[in-house]
Amino acid sequence: MSLRNKAIRKRILRRAGRDDPGSIGLNLVPMIDIFTSLLIFLMLTSTTVQTLRTPKALTLPLSASAQPPNDTPVLTVSTEGISLQGEPIMSMDDALTTSGNVLVALKTRLLLAPLVTVQGTETGNLTRGEINIVADRAVPYVLLKKIMATCGEAKFARISLSVNRRSINAVGAAR
Repeated sequence: MSLRNKAIRKRILRRAGRDDPGSIGLNLVPMIDIFTSLLIFLMLTSTTVQTLRTPKALTLPLSASAQPPNDTPVLTVSTEGISLQGEPIMSMDDALTTSGNVLVALKTRLLLAPLVTVQGTETGNLTRGEINIVADRAVPYVLLKKIMATCGEAKFARISLSVNRRSINAVGAAR
């Protein structure tokens, strides 16, 4: 190899080691910072809070309840009528004029729910599980009592009543 070829070879290798003035290097630090910020944002906004959709026509009563609602069938009681999972069952007038403690139209609809075994007991105890009642503040207690009795007759083991959660001071002031 001649001396001239060695010089050319060294010059080529030296230039290959330099950065090209037209090329831009990839800086990963800002990209990692952005992805970290996105990850923190997504973790904070995707909590496991359960909220029930309340129709705008309903005004829930205030309560100091600390127990969150479960994912159960929702029985909505408004000033117009009673509906289960958004499907109308009977009107408010029909429910109020019904004699006795059991609403027959509601019971027949509730009996369509499948029976499940209660945890922690022997296999002979079958219930329909839980149901959540979302009632307007203006609904009379007599009607709520009939609805809860009907749910009990339909073998629902746990009956929950949805309310707006407020502090104890706000509940006392709202009375």
